[in-house]
Amino acid sequence: MHSTDGTCAPARSGRVRIMAAGGVLVAAGVLLSAATLADVADTLVTMDGSRSTFDILVAGSATPEWSPVPTDWQQGNVEALTITLFDGHGGGALLAPGGALAVRVAALNASPRVAASLSLTIVDPDPRSDGVDPVTGNRTELFDELVFTVRHGETVLLDRTPARDLSTYTWGTALPAGGSTVLDVTIEMPATLGNEWQLAATDVQFAFVAVNA
Repeated sequence: MHSTDGTCAPARSGRVRIMAAGGVLVAAGVLLSAATLADVADTLVTMDGSRSTFDILVAGSATPEWSPVPTDWQQGNVEALTITLFDGHGGGALLAPGGALAVRVAALNASPRVAASLSLTIVDPDPRSDGVDPVTGNRTELFDELVFTVRHGETVLLDRTPARDLSTYTWGTALPAGGSTVLDVTIEMPATLGNEWQLAATDVQFAFVAVNA
């Protein structure tokens, strides 16, 4: 078979392009609920919000052992931060039935002193619906068939959850000012998918939404 960019690909494979956005990551991203707060000390004292700004940054990598360094953090609320998965030809990664992709995504509370209540939603930012290629008869949208596992250290946040069953995950404790969280994500393609999924593709967006806590 051939991939959508004309390069040769293994039989029964689909392409998954991983990306991210600010408070959002595509196939990794952070949607930010941006806010500026001010402390009120006394009715006769001028309010100063210079250290009460609210800011969330994001980062991500297709390297399993990656840990973010200061230069990795980016705003993701204007344009999605994109994690590029290379297939050797400049295109997206190929994912065969029974195979899996591993990526890491991260969020940083860059606020000087405001804690953040953080939640994560995994979505398809550009759904192709349940379409079928009129020429080949193959399916075109892969997202709903994928299975996601998300871990934070030893804690499993999502355990082999089918995309159709995904819901927003909200942390029970606030992310403190200056704190960060790094997540290990495994994206699986079920071995049971048949040849009709050969050219199916998808993007995956990890949307971190932060609210000042």
